[in-house]
Amino acid sequence: MKKQFLILSLGLVIAGSSFAQKKNVTDAILLMRKYNPTSDLSAAKKTVSEAKSFIDLAAVNAETAEDLKMHLYRAEIYYALNEVALLDAKASNSVTNIKYDVNSNGTTTSGSTTVKVEQGPNPEEIKANKAISVASFKKVMDDPKKLYRSDAESFINMRAELSFSQGINAYNDKKYSEAAIWFMMAYEIKSYIGEEFKDAEVNTSLACNYAVEDYLAAKKYDEANTLIQTAIQAMPKNIDLLISAVNINLQKGDAAATESYINKALAIDPNNKQLYYVLGTSYMDKKENEKATKALQKALEIDPNYNEALYQLGAHLYNLGVEKKTAANALDYKDPKAAQLEKEGDEFFKQALVPLEKYAELNQNDKAILDILYKTNMKLGNVDKAQTYKKRLEALKQ
Repeated sequence: MKKQFLILSLGLVIAGSSFAQKKNVTDAILLMRKYNPTSDLSAAKKTVSEAKSFIDLAAVNAETAEDLKMHLYRAEIYYALNEVALLDAKASNSVTNIKYDVNSNGTTTSGSTTVKVEQGPNPEEIKANKAISVASFKKVMDDPKKLYRSDAESFINMRAELSFSQGINAYNDKKYSEAAIWFMMAYEIKSYIGEEFKDAEVNTSLACNYAVEDYLAAKKYDEANTLIQTAIQAMPKNIDLLISAVNINLQKGDAAATESYINKALAIDPNNKQLYYVLGTSYMDKKENEKATKALQKALEIDPNYNEALYQLGAHLYNLGVEKKTAANALDYKDPKAAQLEKEGDEFFKQALVPLEKYAELNQNDKAILDILYKTNMKLGNVDKAQTYKKRLEALKQ
């Protein structure tokens, strides 16, 4: 009888151990049911911290480590750790700028979504919490039986939609910078379950565009740059945000930064004629003439009737011709360099005629271009063509 009693006792110990491990999950669940960061933040911090202690025990125990309910609440708890940390930082005015580095698929591999806070919560803790939460949410979302998928979606969607709604309110109040941050938050929240919130991304672009316009009008370049940097880190593949960065740096006169952002945008959209046009103009400002010519020619390869590029390329080549002619005139006419400069100047004029004549076809009433075409053709000995442009010019003057 004693032997049988011993065996029975061991069975009770084993069952008790299993119950204890499952109780850790249950205790974490019960605590999270009390979690409400909007009512009492101090209580919410205490609740989620206690829930973490229970769920951490369950996560490392073989009996509960793969339990999907454990993963659901582990994901929610680690999300909540970041939520209360950011709310606490905001409440104490210690967050000056929230930066996101987003991996579009929401995975925890290199480059996965993190939240970097310049002041307030420890960015490494935020990053670590996010990785754990995303990993557990992925377990739940990938479950073929979808046992707790709707629970995970409900937890995340409620928060994303609230943030999105706040963004709409701020946008309607013309608080565009604030709206952009709210939309970015909504985009970030959705990434916890591996989803891209496309509407939030589109609205972020719109809000940033208006905010940047307001900042630039007030010459607040640093504020504009801070906002757009935050947005680009959240959505690095968004072409509209990169173009906003280009516009900011053009206004600042930072040619190097302008070129850098244009090249990043071109890597995403290599057939964007506007980007090549702006790149060409940037090279012109830097006196990198060959690069400017090639960029503007590339814009015209994409769209042969691109008005701005036709004019800019023609003006660029014409001005280079004028520079060569001016340099030749500054030399003694016997100097062999003078003849060479004259020849180079004529070559630039010939090149300039191609886009300028095309421009004149599309803009029949542009007197300034007709005058340039008349005088340039005369200089090059194209008398008949010069007279044609002169007649058109005179007709417009009548």
